[in-house]
Amino acid sequence: MNTLTLNLNKDSLLELMKDFNILTGIKIALFDIAGNEILSYPEEHCPFCAYIRSSKEGKDMCISSNKKSFLRCQKSSSLEVFTCHAGLIETTAPLIDNGAVIGYIMFGQITNNSDSAEVSKQLKIITKKILNTGKGVDSSIYNVCYKTDEQILAAAKILEACTFYVLLQDMVSLQRENFISNLNTFLMGHLSEDLSVERLTREFHISKTKLYESCNKYLSYGIAEHIKLLRIEEAKRLLKETGLSVKEISDKVGFNDYNYFCRVFKKIVGISAMRYRKVA
Repeated sequence: MNTLTLNLNKDSLLELMKDFNILTGIKIALFDIAGNEILSYPEEHCPFCAYIRSSKEGKDMCISSNKKSFLRCQKSSSLEVFTCHAGLIETTAPLIDNGAVIGYIMFGQITNNSDSAEVSKQLKIITKKILNTGKGVDSSIYNVCYKTDEQILAAAKILEACTFYVLLQDMVSLQRENFISNLNTFLMGHLSEDLSVERLTREFHISKTKLYESCNKYLSYGIAEHIKLLRIEEAKRLLKETGLSVKEISDKVGFNDYNYFCRVFKKIVGISAMRYRKVA
């Protein structure tokens, strides 16, 4: 999948995350659309999660659990409270910019079980299952932050409000400066394929409106025209550098209709493809 880089106001984001942590006592983190953690407060994981993540297997399971929640949020476009693979309560809220999910804010590493002895017992079982160990571990790592269901739901509502606030205040936005580079790299690698607007929105996790806005801003013309020009430029290169027939080149650059390709080529270049090959 292709992604567009997130532009962050880190100072403002960290201040907001710190306020959330002071209010709730819960760790909060920001992830990009690919599931990479960008920012968190506090930076360190709770002792139990840090211990689970100390092994590659445990870390991979944590990352996989996060990404599964991100996929569910992306499909539903709504907040989700769930139990992670290690038995702790997590909450994920999607950042939705003009109809497109561009990232996620997440809090967690907590339990809703007030029986600390039972929590410790269950976490020890999970530790043994995931890491096949647990012996010699300081039992204090199982002292996970406890919150009631009511407190968790209240924090979830605040988190959801935060997603609207960070977008409103431009704390998080899509970085458009790399739009042309990312778009062209993808298009040039798939010129012979279907390059519909629907496919591009899926590939770049971007809404149709954002795609059109970006093209108007950075290209000065529509996406369809841009793709057509790229195809003709590639056709010109192939005419000069290869012995492929004009029909083969037409297919290779994504024109299913040979006669249409010939008309478009002559209109844009000024001469026919056959003539261009002779004089180029």
